[in-house]
Amino acid sequence: MEEVFIGRQAILDQQKKVYAYEILFRSGFQNAFDPNLDGNVATQSVMVGAMLDFGMKKLVSDRKAFINFTEQNLLNRAPKLLPNESVVVEILETVQATPEILEVVRELKEAGYKIALDDFVLSPGYEPLIEMADIIKVDFRITDSPKERKKMREILPSHVRLLAEKIETEEEFQQAVDFGYVFFQGYFFCKPTVLHQRKLSGNALSRMRLLKEVNRPDVDFTAVTKVISSDTNLVHKLLTFINSAGIGLSNHVSNLKQATLLLGATGVRRWVTLISLQTISEDKPSELFTLSLLRAKFCELIVCELKSKKLTPDTGFLVGIFSLLDVLLSLPMDEVLKEVALADDLNAALLGDDNELRRVLDLVIAYEQGDWDAVLTRAKHLNIAPDHLKANYDTALEWYNMLQRVS
Repeated sequence: MEEVFIGRQAILDQQKKVYAYEILFRSGFQNAFDPNLDGNVATQSVMVGAMLDFGMKKLVSDRKAFINFTEQNLLNRAPKLLPNESVVVEILETVQATPEILEVVRELKEAGYKIALDDFVLSPGYEPLIEMADIIKVDFRITDSPKERKKMREILPSHVRLLAEKIETEEEFQQAVDFGYVFFQGYFFCKPTVLHQRKLSGNALSRMRLLKEVNRPDVDFTAVTKVISSDTNLVHKLLTFINSAGIGLSNHVSNLKQATLLLGATGVRRWVTLISLQTISEDKPSELFTLSLLRAKFCELIVCELKSKKLTPDTGFLVGIFSLLDVLLSLPMDEVLKEVALADDLNAALLGDDNELRRVLDLVIAYEQGDWDAVLTRAKHLNIAPDHLKANYDTALEWYNMLQRVS
C-alpha cells in the first residue's frame, strides 16, 4: 500500500467532553474498510501512521486513542509498540477467547493497558474477556431495542464501563445515560436541536452583531475596531493572539489599531469569527468548536486545491466554520443567517443548495464521518485527487493544535 488514511472519531463522556478518539484506518477510498485487506496489516498501518506519519500527539493531544486489534496483532503483542498511557486496546468482535488470547490480554492488563471490547454481543465462552475488559462498546444500531440496551448494564459486571456507539440523536444519548452508559460515540452532538423561540444571551447577541459587521461586503474596519475596543476582554484576546509565537511577528504589538492593520481584513474577519464562535459555543460540547475549526481549515485547503475563479480560501474557511452555527445557537440555519451578512453563495451553501462551495463542505463532512464511498464520489466531482485529502487533513490538524497553543 502506498497510502495510509487515518481518521478519528470523538468519544465523549456524560458531560459531553472528549474522553478519547477512536483512530480509524482506511486502506483507500473504495469503502469503509477494504474486505480484501488483511486486518492485521490494517492495524499495523494505524500504528505506524499514528506514531510516524501523523504523530500520536497530533491525532489525540492528551486524550486516549482507541485502536482496533485483530487476533494476530494481539498474538504478536503489537499493542506493546504503543504507549500504555495513551492507548485503549480495542479487541474486535471477531477475536475468539482462546487460551492464547486470554494470556495476551492478561499481559496487557499487567502492563497497564486499558482493554475495550468492540461491537459487543453476549456469546458463550466470552466471560473471561468480559472480566478483564475495562470498557465494552454496544452498537446502538445493532442493539436497537431499548430493553436490550438497558439489559446490557444489568448483566455485565459493575467494573465494566459501557460505551454506546453510533448514537445518532440527543434522545438516544439521554437514553444511554439513563441506562448507565458512561461513554458515547456518534454524531448526535453535531445535529441541531432546534428551538424556534430560543432567545440569545446578551453575550451571544453582541458576538452575532460583530460577526455581521466583519462579514459585510463593504466592511468598515474602523467601526469593527471601535466595537472591539469597547470590550477589554476582546482587546486582551486579540493582543495575546497576535503576539503569540504561532503568528511569528518579530516585534511586540501593543495597541489595537496596529494589531488590526497587521492582520488585515481577512485576518480580522477570521479572528473575530473564531472568538465569536468560541463565546457562542461555551454551553455546548467542546468538540463542536473543534469540529467547526477543523472543517474551516479543511474546506479552505480544498478550495486552494480547486483553483476556482469563483471561490476564495477565505470563503472556504467561512463555510466550514459557520456550518455548525445552527447547532451552536439551537436555531434553524435560515434564522441564524438573517443575523449574519454573508455573501449569497455562502448563504446558499449553508442552507444546503447545490453549488461548488456546498460540494466542498459535503466532501469534508463525508471525510470526517468516514463515509469513504461519498468521499471518493465527491472528490471526483470536484476533480481533487483523493490522496491529497490526507495531507490536507494532516495540515488542518497541525493548524488546530497550533491554535490551541496560542489561544
